[in-house]
Amino acid sequence: DEWLSVTNFFDRNPIMSRKGDFIEFKGDSSEIIVDEALKFIGKQAKADKPFLSVIWYGTPHNPFMASDEDTKEFAHLDTASKDQHGELVAMDRSIGILRQGLRNLNIADNTLVWFTSDNGGLPKITPSTVGDLRGFKGSLYEGGLRVPSIAEWPAHITKPRVTEFPAVAMDIFPTVAEIVGLPDSVMQKPQDGQSLKGLFTESWGKRDKPISFSCFGNSALLENNFKLLFNGKGKKKTFELYDLATDPLEEKNLYDSHPDLA
Repeated sequence: DEWLSVTNFFDRNPIMSRKGDFIEFKGDSSEIIVDEALKFIGKQAKADKPFLSVIWYGTPHNPFMASDEDTKEFAHLDTASKDQHGELVAMDRSIGILRQGLRNLNIADNTLVWFTSDNGGLPKITPSTVGDLRGFKGSLYEGGLRVPSIAEWPAHITKPRVTEFPAVAMDIFPTVAEIVGLPDSVMQKPQDGQSLKGLFTESWGKRDKPISFSCFGNSALLENNFKLLFNGKGKKKTFELYDLATDPLEEKNLYDSHPDLA
């Protein structure tokens, strides 16, 4: 119904397209798109209509651009690291603006806010954005795959907690489809994800459906604790197998020692 977007990354003072008409904005893009999203959400709330709003941040993304105010706490870092962390400050602030905006509209309790990142962190950023995990964006090691995800839905998620249940971005659609009661006919086959609606209120054990990835000629298959990795990009094609429960840093390749499992 409404869209405001741009081709790829966007930082400060972006030029964006609103349904085909270009508009010049001033300020940090994170706050700009949240402000614009709240305008749409406000119209829906005033009309007492449900809504879906996808807020796709352009930051943090190289080349990094942040205001002097947002980078002042990181002056001791190199330029790229300083500006990436500055972009995160602005993004964090915009998320606060979004959540407060929902409260101001009196719809926060029954609005599901679902935050997730799209890939792992970048190399050469201080401090590291992947912790001690192996690999970065573009790789299929955990440093390239594992991302933060937070769901807030006060009327339904009444006891905040952390779960270690394996989940993936492909789970978002089937989860939302179950929540709003869409018919099974909307589910195309095969369907990679699964609904996580029950996980919001109860603890789950093992995942029934594996998680798969493919990127730059490499691929990975995750089945709960175990991860099979195929490196197909180089001249030598190799397989690796890891138990992420005991080896989250992916240092011990089990492929040769556990051929049946592989």
